[in-house]
Amino acid sequence: MERFRSAFNTARRLPDAQAESVLRDLLTQYPALPPEEEGNARYSLAMAMLRQDKRDEAREELERCCRLLANVPGPEYALAMTALARVQLACRDAAQSVNTGRAALELLRSRLKPDDPRLAPSLFALSFGEYETRHLPEAEALCLEAKKLWEAQKGPQSLEVSTCLNNLGRIYEEMGRQEDGIAYHRAALAIRRNALGDHPETAFSMGNLGTALAAAGKWREAADMLEQAIACYARCGHAEGGDIEGYRRNLDVCRNALAQEKL
Repeated sequence: MERFRSAFNTARRLPDAQAESVLRDLLTQYPALPPEEEGNARYSLAMAMLRQDKRDEAREELERCCRLLANVPGPEYALAMTALARVQLACRDAAQSVNTGRAALELLRSRLKPDDPRLAPSLFALSFGEYETRHLPEAEALCLEAKKLWEAQKGPQSLEVSTCLNNLGRIYEEMGRQEDGIAYHRAALAIRRNALGDHPETAFSMGNLGTALAAAGKWREAADMLEQAIACYARCGHAEGGDIEGYRRNLDVCRNALAQEKL
């Protein structure tokens, strides 16, 4: 078992494609592992697959992982369920993702203290699922709770907090609270500009802010921000993509509105 654990710990530090290959070999070489050991190995294999965008394969491994860890004490089973909920959402199975995420969070709350930072990823993942299924009050409450935990663990200027702020901005836009949405997008952008500089995530925040401003009819500021987003993407080597095309369309709307105001 020590040889397996040593090889497993080495594999986890490898680049994803290499880690996937090594972990597959390990699971073949050790076919009679205890459930906890096999479950943890399959969890790492699934994460390596997911980071390579192998969503269906990652989902299958996480389902096996959850079956193995179901009777293991500690938070590992709930954390695996959270990862499965994320993959289900990536596979566009939002309703199942919410069901899995709710069960994972309930189990995790029963095994961790309320201020344990390991709750934050589960809260955030479920919040996104609730948002996708338009359960907006639930999405808001979960995201605010995740934000509070990450602020305590990583600091108020962390990228995790910026991601919560970004998602809260989108939630408030959907609720019709446009000014709140704009304020949260501004806060998310400020953190990303400071932490990342020119980066696709910074450009993404610029685009989200520009889109929120356009929805509020603030055409000039929206156009300026959308232009900044597209330029930032270009400096990062990205000239095409779904988000970029969406920002270009929104920029055209802003320019047309500004032209109409001059008539």
